Amino acid sequence: MLQLSKRMSHGAAEPFPKEAGGDDYINLKSIFAAVRRQSRVIIGGTVVGIVLGIIYVATSVPLYTATTSIVIDRRQVRAVQDVSAVTDLGIDAPIVADSQVEVMKSETIALAVVNKMDLVNNATFQAPQGWLLTWAVQWVGDTARSLVTWVTGPTDKPQADPAAVEEAQRWGAVYRLLSRITVARVGKTYVITIGYTGSDAKQAVQIADAYVDAYLAEQLDTKYDATRRANSWLEARLAELRQQSVDSDMAVQKFRAANNLIAVGGQLVSELQLSELNAQLSVAQGDVARTSARLDRIRTVLSSGQTDMQVGEAISNPTISDLQVRLMDASRREAEIVSRFGPEHERATQYKLEKSDIQRQILAELSRIAESYESDYQIAKSRLETLDKNVRTLIDNAADANNRLVQLRELERSADTYRSLYQSFMERYQQTVQQQSFPIGDARIVTPAVPPMSPSHPKTAPIIILSAFLGAIAGGACGAIRERRDDTIRTAGQVREKLGMNCIGMLPKIAPARLGTPWRSWMTPNPSAEPRVDRLPDLLRYSVDVPQSEFAEAMRSIAATVTHRHSGNVAKDFAVLSVEPQTGRTLFAANLAALLANAGKTCLLIDGDIANSTLSKTLVPDAETGLLEVLAEGSPWRSALHVVPGSTCLILPTVSRPDLIHSNQLIARDRFEETLCEARDAFDYVIIDTPPLGLSSDAKVVASMVENALLVMDWGRSRSETVRETLLGIDMGELPWIGVVLNRVDLKSLRWY
Repeated sequence: MLQLSKRMSHGAAEPFPKEAGGDDYINLKSIFAAVRRQSRVIIGGTVVGIVLGIIYVATSVPLYTATTSIVIDRRQVRAVQDVSAVTDLGIDAPIVADSQVEVMKSETIALAVVNKMDLVNNATFQAPQGWLLTWAVQWVGDTARSLVTWVTGPTDKPQADPAAVEEAQRWGAVYRLLSRITVARVGKTYVITIGYTGSDAKQAVQIADAYVDAYLAEQLDTKYDATRRANSWLEARLAELRQQSVDSDMAVQKFRAANNLIAVGGQLVSELQLSELNAQLSVAQGDVARTSARLDRIRTVLSSGQTDMQVGEAISNPTISDLQVRLMDASRREAEIVSRFGPEHERATQYKLEKSDIQRQILAELSRIAESYESDYQIAKSRLETLDKNVRTLIDNAADANNRLVQLRELERSADTYRSLYQSFMERYQQTVQQQSFPIGDARIVTPAVPPMSPSHPKTAPIIILSAFLGAIAGGACGAIRERRDDTIRTAGQVREKLGMNCIGMLPKIAPARLGTPWRSWMTPNPSAEPRVDRLPDLLRYSVDVPQSEFAEAMRSIAATVTHRHSGNVAKDFAVLSVEPQTGRTLFAANLAALLANAGKTCLLIDGDIANSTLSKTLVPDAETGLLEVLAEGSPWRSALHVVPGSTCLILPTVSRPDLIHSNQLIARDRFEETLCEARDAFDYVIIDTPPLGLSSDAKVVASMVENALLVMDWGRSRSETVRETLLGIDMGELPWIGVVLNRVDLKSLRWY
């Protein structure tokens, strides 16, 4: 058996690379493209939302809202604030306003309104509100209850208590009223708005006014009760504080007398003495430092024997000043004699002796001054030691006094606290006594309720806009799910990423106007139906008949790529493969053969799809011999060739043979490989149309016998997972792949991928 070369294309990518993880950034371009691809779904969701919004608006019961407003007037005299105000904690303004809002929402106010207006028996108030869906749910519930009663039959129930039934109805009306009342604070002000929404405008005004009146009345009652309870509590507290204040003052005076803590001008006597001694100690420390420095200076002068060094006392001493003048005069005269007669002159010697005597007298005078400095230093030092001893003694005494003073101050603070509390409680008690008989509310009406001019619900424009927005969100979510679940191949990049193969071309779908028949009739032929012989032959040579079309241009590009795989080497044979049926594989093989034949090349087209020989039935429907006869009976393959109508291309068809039960196994025989080798020598190009890889193993056998293999995939329909699993099952790395051709590409939609 002849062995054909089996090698991969040098330009093919690595088979089935590992899928890369998600990008670390948001690709806005990809997002906008996905939105554009799913625009129909999003628009559909928006339209559905608008329709539902219109239905809601059209079937909703119109509701009217009456609004009144009150203000919490903090300037009015209060009957009583909070008891905690007595302790100077105060009440925060926002807390007061928010607290009153919650009071208005309480069941107590609503119950008062229900009783006052007899809302339990008010038909307008008890009428249901809602829209079509509400009524439908209510109807379904009533129907279900009726069916249950009809099926189970009437049951004997115990007689209900009329009072309990009436109480349940009253509280039902209370909660119905609370569900229709809105209470809100206006910004950060003391103004509070109260609104009631109902189906009757006049009743809405009446209920809103009644709600405010009930709140004001409840406030007055609360003020009176709080004032009465506060007076009783304040009386007992005042008596207790009065006794505690007196006891604390007496304790302060007794402690002072017992511990001799006498104060003058707000300070203890011991503190005044310590302050004065500290001042004297600072002065004494300065005197010691000054006398010590002066003594050290004069001792330095005496030890060096230099009479020209200045000492503070010597400057003001007349004796030393006179001696220094004499010394300077003797030095001047000595210098004159030396300059005239030399240093050995008699007069020069006399002047030297005179200078020595004067310097001795100066040093003697400085010694006397040093003794005076020594006396001053000893006196200052003795005084410093005495003051330091006295200060230490006072400090020790002050420490004990301070310990006792801490206890005294604690007693004084306790006395001041009791005194302040007593005064505060006394003032508050006087206020409550004066105001108990005339409580004043904190709130007053600012704006009374007026009949609304138009319904407040439903708001047509906002509801429809919101419905459209929600519909668009729902459509976007559906579109996102569709995008997430979309595993089809649409771009050359996806071919490389998901399959590890190169995309060598994209064939645009042929416009329906050019076909004169629905485009799916040739794109997705029915295997069990008879082939259409009126249009399909034209489609199989469309690239030649319509050379200016985008399809023909793409075919020419693919033909140039597959006929010169690499380094200028010319390919001889091709196996056209597909994973699934109905991908346009036959159409591509026929057009490639027609295009090469039209270029003046000798081309042989072999129909290798034995189970579904659409190519043979379409191009040579009258053929009686073909590939099966060559393989099964050993007939010469040249005698089974037929000329394709309208072309110089030859075809080796496949004629159905019911008598051959295992006709598919003939491909694997050596006869087919020998025939292929002879055809490769006789023709410039040999193109084999194979069955789908997922349905027959013949395709892999044929591909292993040729030098080149092409995979045709349906754009937007071939799923990458299906292709991957099929190719992995047949060990696609052994096949001589050229690349992938994407068929039926929608060029308008391609730009969004």
